[in-house]
Amino acid sequence: MLTDSEYLNILRAEGDAFADSVQMALTAPVTSCEPWVGADLLWHMVEVHYSWKFIVQSHLMDPEKYVPRDKPSDDHMLQAYRDGLSELIEVLSTTDASRSCWTWAGVHDVAWVIRRMAHETAVHAWDAHCAAGVASQIPAALASDGIDEFVHVMLNNVAEGEVPLSGSVHLHCTDVDGEWLIVPSSDGELHVTREHAKGACAIRGTAHELLMALWRRVPMSAVEVIGDSAVAQQFLLRAAND
Repeated sequence: MLTDSEYLNILRAEGDAFADSVQMALTAPVTSCEPWVGADLLWHMVEVHYSWKFIVQSHLMDPEKYVPRDKPSDDHMLQAYRDGLSELIEVLSTTDASRSCWTWAGVHDVAWVIRRMAHETAVHAWDAHCAAGVASQIPAALASDGIDEFVHVMLNNVAEGEVPLSGSVHLHCTDVDGEWLIVPSSDGELHVTREHAKGACAIRGTAHELLMALWRRVPMSAVEVIGDSAVAQQFLLRAAND
């Protein structure tokens, strides 16, 4: 993991980059988030940043007490996003990272929110760059940390009744330190360890490629699969759309 200050710096940089690209693509399709166009992605990020600012600032522990914000007019949406990003960073920067707050995950503290917002914003910045026709990649160290967050936080956040994973998976970054073994248990839960070990399949690629495959931003053909391709496909289909 990175430090809280590093995540906050990433949130600022990726958040600003998101705004720069999305303003050029307000009517363009966001193919990685179909059927959205850029304006839909922009409103989504206004809502996301506001919601976590509200949760942390109000020390919310009961999601029933959440108060949503009104949707700004189209003319004011970009400024609302920029203001909301700065407000979120201010709240996260001035709140004890160990303080408790509600989250939808098993960890309930501000540090979890700081990390989640850095990665949420970085992935959606990539979406905005693609919509604007701007070539970009998430830096390897950040992408590797994003994979680590994904496999520990997102993988068991699946729909009720979903078919259990039928075999183990080894994820391997080819450009930076990062290997994970994901093993399904009899109750359907996935157990994750960081190690070099053989699974029913191995999925290899740069950290950026692996992260984008997990978030369904690129097809399975964008990464290298060794071993049981059916297990690899099933594993990648567990990835949550955001």
